[in-house]
Amino acid sequence: MTLEAAESRLGFLVCVVYVIERDGHILLLKRSRAKDHAPGEWETGSGGILSGEAPHAAVVREAKEETGLDVEVLGPIDAFHFYRGAERRETIGITFHCRVSHGDVRLSEEHDEAKWVPIGALATGPYADWMRRAAAIIRGRAA
Repeated sequence: MTLEAAESRLGFLVCVVYVIERDGHILLLKRSRAKDHAPGEWETGSGGILSGEAPHAAVVREAKEETGLDVEVLGPIDAFHFYRGAERRETIGITFHCRVSHGDVRLSEEHDEAKWVPIGALATGPYADWMRRAAAIIRGRAA
């Protein structure tokens, strides 16, 4: 399956966002400067859903493609609205909580750096609202 270019799709976009947890830490990825949306910003990882693909399957595929990690998807934890890229395309992101099941981080060309941060630091740090919400939910589940 192939992903249609964002600008060719009608209506609003839906993307999956994965938050990968390992040993009380969350993986953050720095978006490549070449990306059309939020270049150089830190995120947890995200991607499009292929035609006919279930969101859960998109999370597993995107996480593997972008991080090299095999993940167990624990489930959806949030959804949020944003405007994507220079064209300000209306987009809905569905956030999924994941845990590493196997592998080491190997970045794709979509990201320039990776780091593991404590869940608490993400929940209270200088990150986007959706990232802080996701970390707070995950932190609450661990309590």
